[in-house]
Amino acid sequence: MIKINIVIPSFYPAVIYGGPIFSSLYMSLELSKLPDIYIHVSTINSNMNSKLNVVTNVKTRMSNSLFVTYYNETITNSLSLPLLLNLYKDIYESDIVHIQSVFSISTPVALLISRILNKKVFLSSRGQLGRWCLNNGSRYKKLWLKLLVRPFVKSLEWHATSNQEKEEILDIFPDSKIVVIPNGIYLDKFTTNSILSKVELLKKFSIPFNLNIGKIIISMGRLQEKKGFDVLIRSFKGVLDRYPNSYLLIAGPDEGEKNKLIKISNELNLSSNVYFVGNIENQDKSEFFASADLFALSSHNENFGNVYIESLASGTPIIASKNTPWKDVERFNCGRHVEVDVIQFREAMLDILSKDRSLMRERSVKYAIGYDWTVVAKKFHDIL
Repeated sequence: MIKINIVIPSFYPAVIYGGPIFSSLYMSLELSKLPDIYIHVSTINSNMNSKLNVVTNVKTRMSNSLFVTYYNETITNSLSLPLLLNLYKDIYESDIVHIQSVFSISTPVALLISRILNKKVFLSSRGQLGRWCLNNGSRYKKLWLKLLVRPFVKSLEWHATSNQEKEEILDIFPDSKIVVIPNGIYLDKFTTNSILSKVELLKKFSIPFNLNIGKIIISMGRLQEKKGFDVLIRSFKGVLDRYPNSYLLIAGPDEGEKNKLIKISNELNLSSNVYFVGNIENQDKSEFFASADLFALSSHNENFGNVYIESLASGTPIIASKNTPWKDVERFNCGRHVEVDVIQFREAMLDILSKDRSLMRERSVKYAIGYDWTVVAKKFHDIL
């Protein structure tokens, strides 16, 4: 039996933190289904500005071989003393330690304890070492990396979700050992969805429309500066010149950008064409992806970007930025990979929208097949 201790600052059901929460959950669930794996997650009951409604400081069974301890948060979004005090015990009882954060107080503590106990360590950066993220984040991040991570680099193995993330790690820590294993999806949740007509899709979100509907472009992500929705909205204006009465539907929770994006939309006279539809989950989410003509997200940086593969699995081609790891969609003819630039995004959208929709659906699904969670979990198991 291989005992894995996952040290992570937030865990399901803290979905307010977005895609990484689901990635860590699904990987843990699928890996724990394998017969020789036992997983214990050491985390915090943090839920951004509130706390999760969970039992704290007690090991809780989530599935047969997956247990989670939600240690009580002491300082909001910063510290859990119970977690730090119990890390030695949790790591001691494990064979392998998988740390899934870089800029968390628990990370250097877990790294130090793991070295003392001579434990094998994987460290997942979860996109935190992206160039845009570092350049636009706290000025203390580079000092943190130098003082609290670099001393341990030779005794750990990095886990990257893409070759792009691997290169970002190597830019900072050139001699690192890195394994590349992508995030995944439950493929059948997206390939077996219902495809709504354009009228049905717009009605679902109470969006007014004319009978002569053009194209429907969708996007999804937390409404924050990093996602580049301002570039997408400006690009979309050029699409309307060729496809009048088209719509851009943006899904995701607001993290301070929504009012700015609405202002941009109004200034461009797009208030009748651009809509923010809030957070979408489960069946609504798969229908949202499957029923659109195109998914586009002009993010400034993504180490993976679950929404891109979710769209492809649903049969909808994508436009991704070159700050994301999706350049292969051009080789598979199910999308475009361009710079975060208004003109390039506009031209890429027009290019994909001009292609045969049924053929694009077929290519998109074919591309996504290798990303099922069962396949991804086995890849991770093979490196343990």
